[in-house]
Amino acid sequence: MLGVVRSCRIGGVCLDDRVLRPDRRLAVRLVAASLAVAALVSCSSGTSDEAKASTTTTAASREAGVIELLPLSTSKDRRIVDSDGRDVLLRGANVNSLALYWQGVPTVDTTIPVSAEDWDTMAAHGFSVIRLLVTWANVEPTKGEIDEDYLEQVDEYVAAAAEHGIYSVIDMHQDAYTSFLSTEDAADCEPGTTPAKGWDGAPEWAVLSDDLSTCLTGSDRNSSPAVNRAWNHFYDDTDGIRTAFAEMWGKVAEHFAGRPEVAGYDVLNEPETSLPEPELAPKYQALLVDVIGAIRDAEADADFQHIIFVEPTVPAGDPVNGIVIPDPKAAGVDIANISGSVHNYSESIGGGSIEGLNDGIEGITAGIGVPNWGGEYGFWDTSPETLEKAGRYAADEDDHRWGGAWWQWRQSCGDPHAVQWEGDEVVAPTDDSVHLNLLGCPDNEDLGPNDAFLDILGRGYPRATPGRLTELRSEVESGRLLVRADATEAGGELLVWTPTEDDADHAVTVEGLSDVVEHEVDGGRLVTATVDAPGEYVLRVGPA
Repeated sequence: MLGVVRSCRIGGVCLDDRVLRPDRRLAVRLVAASLAVAALVSCSSGTSDEAKASTTTTAASREAGVIELLPLSTSKDRRIVDSDGRDVLLRGANVNSLALYWQGVPTVDTTIPVSAEDWDTMAAHGFSVIRLLVTWANVEPTKGEIDEDYLEQVDEYVAAAAEHGIYSVIDMHQDAYTSFLSTEDAADCEPGTTPAKGWDGAPEWAVLSDDLSTCLTGSDRNSSPAVNRAWNHFYDDTDGIRTAFAEMWGKVAEHFAGRPEVAGYDVLNEPETSLPEPELAPKYQALLVDVIGAIRDAEADADFQHIIFVEPTVPAGDPVNGIVIPDPKAAGVDIANISGSVHNYSESIGGGSIEGLNDGIEGITAGIGVPNWGGEYGFWDTSPETLEKAGRYAADEDDHRWGGAWWQWRQSCGDPHAVQWEGDEVVAPTDDSVHLNLLGCPDNEDLGPNDAFLDILGRGYPRATPGRLTELRSEVESGRLLVRADATEAGGELLVWTPTEDDADHAVTVEGLSDVVEHEVDGGRLVTATVDAPGEYVLRVGPA
């Protein structure tokens, strides 16, 4: 039986220091009782009568906007949809502020809290989701005892996101299994090996490394004998640690049961292929069966089931081991409300092409019968070459009509991704940390938002599309947007984000839609419209 323990674990901040979470309810409605009509304008640059629509323009803050966070699920035709049956694109960023990382440089914090200004900036760039990193070591620091205060802190981030019209995917994050395996003395590493940093993930009681060396035998953080052995003990359920992981997930799901502002749960970030694929596959499948079962049991009395995001294993420590592609259906698990979540770092970390990997992901998930949501992708400099790649990723994401989360909102100079061993000590970098926000290292000097990246991520897109979204084209530079969809019935409400102003170059025109309202919000407009009849409809921002 899992018990409950309370403590203050994030930067010494306790519940009373933060905003209390909202009441649990089926929908988070961020709509004012009424919106004053500021102007009634004609907005059509087309020539046909059908393309002309009368639109209402309102001035409203995001909090008094038009976003309703309805429960999400997956459809039989592999889409993420809300309880109104609308296609939902979850787009935003990874947020690591609540993760527990190994601290290699004692004077530099490993994470930075999300500020009120941060939430406003996310909303002003059209975010509909954050992938919120949480850490097993924080959730269950002592075996069998859940730190309820930590879950409350997670809850407060979920609530803050929801207040800004943003869903949360709760991601059980890890890198190199744990923060409790690192090299203490570089001199202990034999020739041909290198000292290892610690990372994040499992609590100390769940780290069984048999006292093997922490020194890396290859270039990857998972290549030490200690980390590899810890993974294998986890998959083997030695001392019940895999079972405990599943039970922990059940407690997290119980806490957030019936909460529509939670889009779903990412079971385990980038699990390592620590054995050859044929050996590991049945063990990884068993892990997924246990976790999915624990989550579904915890939600049994809720009004809906959350989406569970499942990742393939990654052979980071030894590429020869291959990839385990999970197949819940083959393991006897109902694939309803299961989604793949594959990370595409082609052309930023890995080889291959962005488009080629996305096409491969589409083929694999189609074969399993689940949608895909890109839990991670990202770039780390703003050179013209890199921005061209980021723009291509955005265009291909639109072509696939997928959502995803950029890695990441902000990365501290003390994050294990940033610090490095130099000789016999770990040091922080001196160059800038380049993510969606910029920091000057080594002191985490706030250099402000990274507009070059945020402009790409914050391009226009439909947040919620009645029926099925069939075409999406969004131009970063011009702000032009094309949304084409097919509805099975009349009356559904389309919700579109555009980072543009209501001017001659960005007029909204529609076909098959009426009651078009343009809501002015920080950073752009939220456009709503009602589907006139079954069949195709179109919304454009800018010239056709």
